[in-house]
Amino acid sequence: MTTRPRVEPRTPWDCAICLATPEEEVHQCHRGHYYCAGCLAGLPQRRCPLCRVALPEDPIRSLAAEQAIAALPSRCDHCALELTFGQRRSHERSCPQRPAVCEAADDGCGWRGIHADLEAHEAGCRHALCRRVLRGAEARWATERDALRSHIERVEAANRAVEARLRRLEERRVSEEEAQRSRTRALSERVRRLEQQARRLPLTSP
Repeated sequence: MTTRPRVEPRTPWDCAICLATPEEEVHQCHRGHYYCAGCLAGLPQRRCPLCRVALPEDPIRSLAAEQAIAALPSRCDHCALELTFGQRRSHERSCPQRPAVCEAADDGCGWRGIHADLEAHEAGCRHALCRRVLRGAEARWATERDALRSHIERVEAANRAVEARLRRLEERRVSEEEAQRSRTRALSERVRRLEQQARRLPLTSP
């Protein structure tokens, strides 16, 4: 959908809905009426508003109309530079005369001007200076925060490794104690049997 005010004369490819020259994909009905893609998508009914013919589910894109529109003479709304319709949008995105506001507009600066003057304004604007200082402080804080998080993660990983090692040592200690108890029981049993055997031996007289 084209929302800019009309500055060009009427063309054969103007949108039948918004009446402006399309700046996006151009779609058409089976009878050749043209529309902005956005305007056509917003229709409550899938019918051409001019001839009422049913519109297909898959839009009919007119590349020929788009190429013809791109070659139309036009001019920048900001600096009045003469160019083609297809060149205008790209130019206006970087035009030095395009409207601009200070980067600190949300912080209280009411300056309005053009991009050509923006850098000079922001260099002396106290609001912009405060924002740059704050942005630098936030960047440093974010760096320190990330470094601290990395340090904490390393410490936590080291703690987990130590805890795992302690668990293994504890398991080994328990296992060794159990083995020692088993050996002690076996030795006690052997001593008991030897004592029993000794008691059964006949006594010899001197």
